[in-house]
Amino acid sequence: MKIIDIRVREVSVPRIYETYCADPDQLQPDTDHAQSRYQILEFMTDSDCVGLGEISDIANRMNPLSGSDLRTFLSQELVGKDLGNWRQAYESVARSLPDNYHPELRGLTLFGVEIALLDLVGKHHGAPIYQLLGGKCRDHVPVCWVIYLRGDVSEDEELRALTEEVRDKLAEGIRAFKMKVGDDHQRDLRRIARFREVAGLETYLRVDASGAWTEEEAIEKLGEMATAGVNACETPVDAVSRPVVNDNPEQINRNPDLPAASLARVRSQSTIQIIEHAADLDDSFTAALVRHQAVDVINIIPSQGCGIMRAQKLVHAAETGGIPVLLGSTVEMGPGTAAFIHLALASQNISVPSDLVGPGLLVDDVCNPRFKYRSGGLCAFGGPGLGVELDERKIEKWSV
Repeated sequence: MKIIDIRVREVSVPRIYETYCADPDQLQPDTDHAQSRYQILEFMTDSDCVGLGEISDIANRMNPLSGSDLRTFLSQELVGKDLGNWRQAYESVARSLPDNYHPELRGLTLFGVEIALLDLVGKHHGAPIYQLLGGKCRDHVPVCWVIYLRGDVSEDEELRALTEEVRDKLAEGIRAFKMKVGDDHQRDLRRIARFREVAGLETYLRVDASGAWTEEEAIEKLGEMATAGVNACETPVDAVSRPVVNDNPEQINRNPDLPAASLARVRSQSTIQIIEHAADLDDSFTAALVRHQAVDVINIIPSQGCGIMRAQKLVHAAETGGIPVLLGSTVEMGPGTAAFIHLALASQNISVPSDLVGPGLLVDDVCNPRFKYRSGGLCAFGGPGLGVELDERKIEKWSV
């Protein structure tokens, strides 16, 4: 089976509300908080199979290629390639991306290419992707719903919206939540208190500070948040600020022991779990997290980490260090969400509820059927490869 043509189509889908994260240094001022932009990949073959890929939640700051330029680039690298050597085809694209390609966009692009190739391999062999990853160890992926900051609204409006959001997700069976924090500590404490009023004491809650705090601030604030009923905190310290990781990961990759040691010091003073991202940094950062015993859980986002094969390697690396994993999210659509689900189904160590919020946070999808939460999580659809197909009407509806 050989690739004979490639199509790239761009879509932009609104979110159910404008979503914000803490960004004290304003490193992402041009982020569109109301919608997400995607490039949908289709790899056509001489056997009439089509492989689907997705470049997820593209920001203007990444300076992405146009759809036509991306098609030209991918065609030069992939057309004529035999899928019997799909990994070599992937590596060809990875080697050919320019050195000045935005680091986060590099990961997103390679993820899209890889899942399109794996979709073709799965379809060729009549096997779902989780079989290619080692076989299924579970049937259902528990989801952690993300409650974002809401921007320029009054506190009363935010609390009313938070109440409704949590009640809706509890009704869908969600029993784990993540709350974005870091802009206003006292307001965050009031949001946490409202969450506990609505969800009760047994519902899991972690907060995500996006790297907004110094070590000293993190230790102090996490103590108060623990008292308020928080179970875990993700990215508490500015040594691994999310905007810096996304835009300038080499700042951390040059000496991963420094941020890992910072996290370890916070963990040693905390009564709640500490969680940190790993996929969009070098493998040495994961090794440093294990070496310093810096975290209780590792967050892996396959779409930022160049694909699900590398993500699976990081899952196994965390497992050797005795650290469980959750899957984070850039807000994926159908193809990306499907790939995440297949990875989680095949990975025993992905044992913490994952942030697969795309099916609920986006107002629509470009795939049919559309993923829906059942019993607080997601399952793969039947069929080979990713198990999803594009809906041409929705592609046309959301086309940029």
